[in-house]
Amino acid sequence: MQLAYDLIAAIFPIFAAILVGAALKRYLITGSDIWAGIDRLTYYLLLPSLLMVEIYRADFSSGHAGTAVTITLAATLGLAAALLLLRPLITRNTPLFTSIFQGSVRYNSYVLLAVADALYGSDGLALAIVFVAIMVIVTNMLGVIVLNAFAGGTGSFKRILMGLAKNPIIIAAGAGAILNISNIHVPLPIENTAALFKTAALPLSLLSVGAGLRFVLDKQALGAIALSTSIKLAVLPFITGIALHLAGIDGMVLAMGVLYAGMPCAGNAYILARQLKGDAEAMASIVTIETLLSAFSVSVIAAILSIN
Repeated sequence: MQLAYDLIAAIFPIFAAILVGAALKRYLITGSDIWAGIDRLTYYLLLPSLLMVEIYRADFSSGHAGTAVTITLAATLGLAAALLLLRPLITRNTPLFTSIFQGSVRYNSYVLLAVADALYGSDGLALAIVFVAIMVIVTNMLGVIVLNAFAGGTGSFKRILMGLAKNPIIIAAGAGAILNISNIHVPLPIENTAALFKTAALPLSLLSVGAGLRFVLDKQALGAIALSTSIKLAVLPFITGIALHLAGIDGMVLAMGVLYAGMPCAGNAYILARQLKGDAEAMASIVTIETLLSAFSVSVIAAILSIN
């Protein structure tokens, strides 16, 4: 009973903040320009500050973070390959398939960072950042490739690569890793300034996640929504957990791999679907349903991991 209460106390504020963001967008701060500004602030300053500081301060001398990230990535790529092979059986509506695909393989890193911090503190947050730094590149590329192949998108692969190279999250993670590995001492006033910015990253990002939810259910795509949600919140974390266990990974590192695999789809999957001619309405429904249901599924995953 105490374990259940402790898990609820840790995870409830995360999803409460998401719902508060949705309510703020609907009833109080309704201007889209304001939320676009918050998104840019979080994306270009607050979250990069968080990533750089936590990676710079982290101790990666022990554990199996690299192996866990590799296995989690392999599970995602294996699932992506299976979806592509089974596409004719899943649906012949190719724009809809791209939404199923994105909803099954993409992750909301903001939620993962908040969950990691709530459950495992600074060590868990630093470990989660390692997953984010690698997986954000691969999953973004997968989404764009599939949309270009099956939805008539016109995204330039060169432009995609250039965008990833300029991505502030990737740059910040790389800078933090270089500082960590090289043992370069960052002057304390500069480190504390970056740490000050990072404190606002998680709450603002969660509010932004909530503001981005679209509470309109695409009734014609209920089967696709159910399939994608089941894969993302149950099947993929189960497969990832088994693979990590067989590889001898345990403790917080195993937990982070499973939790990452069980994160809901990122909200920018909707933007990508809209830009590259995918099924944007189905994508919006998938993101919203997965985010809401992940409050339950993440609690279950965390409980199972804690018991074991």
